[in-house]
Amino acid sequence: MSAVLSFFRRRWVRWAGLALVVALPLAWWLTREDDLLNVPLGVEQAAIITYGGPELVVKPFKWGVAVNVRIAQVTGAPGGRVYDVRYLVNREGDYDLRDYLASASGVIPEGLPVFKFHGDPKMSKELEARIKETELVGVQVGGRYFTKLTILGCVWLACLYPIIFWGRPKRLALVPVVPPLTEAQELHGLLAQLRAGSLGPAGQARMEMILLRCWRAGLLRTDAPMHEVLAAVAKNSRTADDLRRLQAWLYRRDSVVTVEEIATLVAPHAQEPASSIVR
Repeated sequence: MSAVLSFFRRRWVRWAGLALVVALPLAWWLTREDDLLNVPLGVEQAAIITYGGPELVVKPFKWGVAVNVRIAQVTGAPGGRVYDVRYLVNREGDYDLRDYLASASGVIPEGLPVFKFHGDPKMSKELEARIKETELVGVQVGGRYFTKLTILGCVWLACLYPIIFWGRPKRLALVPVVPPLTEAQELHGLLAQLRAGSLGPAGQARMEMILLRCWRAGLLRTDAPMHEVLAAVAKNSRTADDLRRLQAWLYRRDSVVTVEEIATLVAPHAQEPASSIVR
């Protein structure tokens, strides 16, 4: 009987020791206080700190620092101040927000609450949803990308066509350009009016001016004054009689010079206009 009790006693001790070895780590794991906040890298976070000591400021920035900290707002509260602190973790690791704060007076701040966090390079699903909610969402194209792109291109072309062609002025037809008449061609028209009996005072004066220019050729220079032209034409044997008949017909009511004589006088200097049109 004593042997049996001794066997069970030894076996019970073994099982008890094994249970103790397993229970102690499990109890520690279940009862431990995990005071590290898991913070994703590159995403700004916020912390509210109430502190009754001297005014807090952010320590001077250093190049390559693991955590960027700024104080967004400070409000007064009974017995202290409330700080809205924003921080952004740049590298993986464990950090304490107190290491990045100092007092404005230079005194070491005492009694600051512990605020530890861990920089996590992994992004949680909840964080992805938060970022998506805060981003400005534009046109989201899901499946059938090329089909939608083709439809958008057709719509764009349909809108572009009226912008370019709607209300566009019609192409103007080519207007035939008629070259100006020469003095000889102008005399031809005046001669036609003379024979038709429709030549008025203005036409008569124009006809006299053109004839004087024709008679002046070979007698005087082209820029000679009119009184010199009249004198030279009146003295020249080739043009004196023609000038006399023209002036008698123009300025004397009792002139016996007929229209046919004047037409005969003008005809050698008149030229019919060309019928071709220059475009």
